[in-house]
Amino acid sequence: MRYVGDPDEATTLPDILRARAELSPGSRCLTFDRETRTFAAMLAAAEQAAAALASLGIERGAKVATLLPNSTELLDIWFGASLLGAVFVPINSGLRGDGLRYIVEHSEAEFIAVDEPLVQTLSAAVPVGRGPRHRYVRGEDDPPSGYGSLTALLTGAHPAAKPGAVEPADLASILYTSGTTGLPKGVMNCHNSFAVAAHEFTRRYVRIRQDDVLYTSLPLFHANAQSLTVVGSLVSGRPMVVAPRFSVSAFFDDIREHNATVFNYIGAMLTMLYKQPERPDDARNPLRLAIGGAAPAELWRRFEKRFDLTILEIYGLTESATFCLANPPEDIRAGTIGKETSWSEVKIVGPDGMTQPDGEPGEIAIRSKRPATIFLGYYKNEEATRTAMNGGWFHTGDRGRRDADGYVVFLDRLKDSIRRRGENISSFEIERIVNAHPSVRESAVIGVPSELGEEDVMVVVVQNGDDLDCAELIEFCEERMAAFMVPRYVRLVERLPKTATQRLQKYSLREIGIQDAWDRQEMG
Repeated sequence: MRYVGDPDEATTLPDILRARAELSPGSRCLTFDRETRTFAAMLAAAEQAAAALASLGIERGAKVATLLPNSTELLDIWFGASLLGAVFVPINSGLRGDGLRYIVEHSEAEFIAVDEPLVQTLSAAVPVGRGPRHRYVRGEDDPPSGYGSLTALLTGAHPAAKPGAVEPADLASILYTSGTTGLPKGVMNCHNSFAVAAHEFTRRYVRIRQDDVLYTSLPLFHANAQSLTVVGSLVSGRPMVVAPRFSVSAFFDDIREHNATVFNYIGAMLTMLYKQPERPDDARNPLRLAIGGAAPAELWRRFEKRFDLTILEIYGLTESATFCLANPPEDIRAGTIGKETSWSEVKIVGPDGMTQPDGEPGEIAIRSKRPATIFLGYYKNEEATRTAMNGGWFHTGDRGRRDADGYVVFLDRLKDSIRRRGENISSFEIERIVNAHPSVRESAVIGVPSELGEEDVMVVVVQNGDDLDCAELIEFCEERMAAFMVPRYVRLVERLPKTATQRLQKYSLREIGIQDAWDRQEMG
């Protein structure tokens, strides 16, 4: 097994793709929905896509957007654009209305590929004649007026495209992060940031083996699947399996079918998998490692034992080359988000901007020790860039604390901290405990105004079934958290309000407040 590229030398996506295709042309690269491709075939498909885009006048610096689910076409357009020096803009396929319109128009995309079921969604948000000059539909032989066939475009005969002059620090992609209270911000990442993340992931943390198969069910319009799985496969030469979507009931069967050894997780995936009915073959799977963010500390060791694997927690944002903190494989500490990576400097800062001593909470701030790694700023939003990059440090908006050994514990989003009776309460900590209840699928904790001043704690719960007793849930909490943390209010809902990228919109819950909530104080 040979890596391509040097982790200490800056590079580009085209250089990585070409080098891997030359080194391992016949080796399996991708499995997607029963289709397999070699590394040579990946390069050939990218070159064909580049030729197709170039035939439309797409050139260096042009914005190329996709509104696609996980698909080979998304990968082809991404790498085809990179070969030209164009800028890839992957748009969340769950977006609708004003949110979709804003991103399409703000990005100034000249080209967009859209999935057939989303054509009406796109046209309603951005009518034909506005926005991208070139619109192509995936999965439609007879596209509507104003659209072309993506299949015909990508398989057509086009003159070979002249490669763009691409440098490691050049803009490679704009990925819009969903705002929970305001408009999305377009995170600008350069070519080398993908390489840094992929090398860091595969070399230092996964520690790739000859028999490893990388697996992701995360969307390809997110940085995680792009940097860690796709580019991770290219730099390491190990095959990847990209699932069309995450299916909690079929997840481990798919893992077994593809003999996958490493998978990425985010958010509540581990909790959802653990709450599936136990099977006698749970531990009989090829996995050795689950790597990602927000693993519940109380579930961590039980999940590992049940499924016979190791959980390795990392932390990062789209702005921070996907991840900037990670647990060293030789010393994983459950409940932490790890230590600085090879390229990052991380500190905890107080409201006054001063570095907090070990053990004291504050905002997590990040700085890169290498050029062409951390994000280039927010697209057409200099004010947001200046605010985020305060004094050369990227301020994440997340609260944490560092211990004496350099391990960081995530506490909360800054705006999700609750002030009750003089105590600062982490909504994340309460959610972690509530989510451990067998009748809870997921939860969100917010502060609501108290008649005594400051706030009271309310938990909004999606049931795992329909047998949750609010009083019993409070007893469950009382046994597991400090008295001042125990929620006063419980509200049961069918679903939590989320952005298109599945981030909780807690402001919506705050607007509803205690309406229809169960009040333990009234219940005695």
